[in-house]
Amino acid sequence: MMKKLVYIVLLIIGLSSCQEQMVVIPEQTTFDTQRVVLLEELTGTNCPNCPAGAAVAADILASFPGQVVVIGVHGDFLSEPITGSQYDFRFDKAKDLENYLKPWFGKPAAAVNRTEFEGQSEFSNSLPALWPSLVEQELEKEHVLDIAADVSYNSATREYSINMAAVPVVDLVGDYNVTVFITENDIVDAQKDQGEIIEDYKFKHVLRDIITPFDGTSLATNPSAGAVINKAFSGTLPPEDGTWIAENIDIVLAVHRVDSGRKEVVQAFEKHLIE
Repeated sequence: MMKKLVYIVLLIIGLSSCQEQMVVIPEQTTFDTQRVVLLEELTGTNCPNCPAGAAVAADILASFPGQVVVIGVHGDFLSEPITGSQYDFRFDKAKDLENYLKPWFGKPAAAVNRTEFEGQSEFSNSLPALWPSLVEQELEKEHVLDIAADVSYNSATREYSINMAAVPVVDLVGDYNVTVFITENDIVDAQKDQGEIIEDYKFKHVLRDIITPFDGTSLATNPSAGAVINKAFSGTLPPEDGTWIAENIDIVLAVHRVDSGRKEVVQAFEKHLIE
């Protein structure tokens, strides 16, 4: 009850503040684990507080190198282009994913491994200052599944292929899906930031496409430890238009549970399209 009360007080303080706050990320603990956490950041070009959330996500990546994958989801809420925008990051599957990660109180918000944390009344947490501690909680959990993938790209045709293997480390119970995301870094465009518009804001890990259904495609049921589960995916990048630059594209895989209303991610994987 006390944890929930503290959370509510923090939320009220966060939502009532009209000024941009400096978020201090405490020194993090190094975790000796092969577990990789997925942080799905709900953001938007028209969201004045979202640059602060993106800064926290960047600090998390720096604090836990190789142990966290971030995806910037531009769905419906506060994601429409603004004055000065060249690009529109929204697409139908991103909107579906944003709705799948509800409830949340406002943006920025983040789903950390799609886990429902104790004392948290919302599914995706709208207080960026709490995101590092949620990541830590997930890194402390048992590592249960390995993911590996070969990614190839043909620069002439812009076709790509992904051959993945998932191997449970322990016997798992339940139904598991895999979702395949395409993200892009270093897109320069306009972004609202408090009372101003940053014309040359650099967007990171922007979700550009989901090549499976937004909630994944079937991977396995009750997979046993040591069983190798293979999946293959392919597609073609759209033409470059100032975005869709192959050198800036990453492939993200997430294996997550889907039975009995559960959504939690058990392992994430990220690889550059071009190494």
